[in-house]
Amino acid sequence: MVARGSRRRRTVAVLLTVTLLLLAACQRGDAGPKPPRPPADADADQRYGAAPAPDPKVTYQPDVVFVGGGGGSVRGLSEDALTWRIDPGASGADKLARGKVMFLTGRAVGRVLDVRRDADDLAVTLGPVDITDVIRDGTFASDGPVSLEKPVRYDAGTPFWAEYDAAGGGAGGGAAVPAALTPPSSTSRVRPVGSGVGVSPVGLSGVRRIAGFDVTSICCVNAVGARFSYDGGGIRIVGLATLLMKSPTAQFYLDIRGATIRRAELRVSGMAGLRIEIKGATDRGQNINKRIPIPLDFSVPVGEILGVPFSVSASQVIGIQTAFSSKEGNIKASGEWSLGGSVGFGYADGVFGVTKPWNLTVHNSITDSISGPSVGVNGIILYYQAAFRAGLGVFGFTAGLYAIVTATVGLTVGSALGAPLALCRSTQLGLSLDYGVGYTIPGGLAKVINKVLDLFNAGPIAASAGIGQVDNVFNKLDIQPDKKICKG
Repeated sequence: MVARGSRRRRTVAVLLTVTLLLLAACQRGDAGPKPPRPPADADADQRYGAAPAPDPKVTYQPDVVFVGGGGGSVRGLSEDALTWRIDPGASGADKLARGKVMFLTGRAVGRVLDVRRDADDLAVTLGPVDITDVIRDGTFASDGPVSLEKPVRYDAGTPFWAEYDAAGGGAGGGAAVPAALTPPSSTSRVRPVGSGVGVSPVGLSGVRRIAGFDVTSICCVNAVGARFSYDGGGIRIVGLATLLMKSPTAQFYLDIRGATIRRAELRVSGMAGLRIEIKGATDRGQNINKRIPIPLDFSVPVGEILGVPFSVSASQVIGIQTAFSSKEGNIKASGEWSLGGSVGFGYADGVFGVTKPWNLTVHNSITDSISGPSVGVNGIILYYQAAFRAGLGVFGFTAGLYAIVTATVGLTVGSALGAPLALCRSTQLGLSLDYGVGYTIPGGLAKVINKVLDLFNAGPIAASAGIGQVDNVFNKLDIQPDKKICKG
C-alpha cells in the first residue's frame, strides 16, 4: 500500500508540474507560432538569408507562417525580387495563402500576395510587411556598433521596377508593364538557383545597365554612392553622387510590445561629406525625367537576435531631370560639402528625437563651377537617396528601422546671349531625413509594382507602413553673380 500511495503522489506531482509549465508558457505568449530550427546551409544562407529560430522571449503574430529549410528551401528568386520559388515539400509551405505572412529567411519574409504551383516549385509573391505584422513581442539590440565596411552585395538583375517617372508615378520613359509578366506561369520570370540573385562580398558593384543608364554603385568603406551615365535620344549625362563616410557603423535597438513600438533607436555613424558631379548635354533639345531605384543591396548580416536574423543594409535611388531650352544645350558642375557626425533617431513614448548630421559647410562651391552656356537657359536636377535599414526583407522593401538621406541639387546656367551683362548661375541644394520603424518605398515605385501585381489579381502594396517622420535638414538657394538681372 505504501508503494502504491507513493506512485500516486508522484503521478499527481508530475501532472501538477506539467500543468504549471503549460500555464507559464501561455503567459509568456509561447502559444503563438514558432519558427522551426533548420539544418545549416552556409551557401544557401548567404544567397537567400538565414532562417529564423525559436526563442521563448519572442512572440510572433498568429498569421505568420514559418517555412522550414531556410535558404536551402529556396529554388529561385525573380528579378523583380517579389516572387520566391520554394520547395513545396518544405515544412509549413502547405499553409501559405494570400494574406498570410511568410517567414522563410531574413530576406524571404513578407505578406503573401499570390501563391501557386509552378511546375515542381511553389511560386510565392511577397509584398512588404511592417515589422509589427511579423513580431508581436520582443526586444532586439545590436551587440555594439555594426561595421558597414565589408557588406555582402545582393544584385537583383534587371527588375521591371528599376525606373519610374518622377512626375507621374508611371514607368519612366513611357515603359509599359512587361508582357512576359503574365499569369498563370511564373517560369519565364523566376531565375533558377544556378543563376539567381548575385551575391558578392565586395563594396563595388561593377557597371550595371539599368533603364538606359550605366550605373556603378559604391559601398561602404569611404562612401555610399553611385557613378552613372546615360546616352540616348540625343541626351548625354555623366554623373557621380556620394555620401562620403569614414569607418561607417550602425547601431540599433527595438522594443515591441503588443505589436506596438515602445522604443526604437537607430544611429548610422561616420558621415563625412556629400560630393556631386554632373555633366549634361543635348543636341536635339530633348529632356528626360527619370528615377532609378538601383536594384542592389549592400547588406551586413547582424546574426540571430533572439532567433530573428536581422541585417543592416544600404540601398540607393538616383534621379535625373533635365531642362534644356535650346537644341544645343549643355551644363556642367561639381561640388563638395563637409558633413559631421551621424544620422539617426530615437523614439519613446510616442515621441521622436532626431540625430541630424549636420554642420553642413561648403568645401568646393558647386555654383562657382557651373559652366555650359548656350543660346538658351539650361538646367538639371540631380536627386540622390541613400537608405540605411536594420530589419527583415530585401531590396528596399525591408521592414524595421530606417534612416533615409535625400539630397536634391538643382542647377541652372543662363543664356550666353546675356553674358555681356552677366552669366547667371544658381544652385538649389536640399537635404532631408526620413526616419522611423516600418517600411517606406517611393510612391511612384509602388504604383509601378501595383500595375504588375494587378495582373495576378493580387492586392496592392502600400507605399509605407509603421511610424515615421520627415525632416528638412538643409535648404539653400545660391545665385551668382549677386546682380538684379540674375535674381529676376
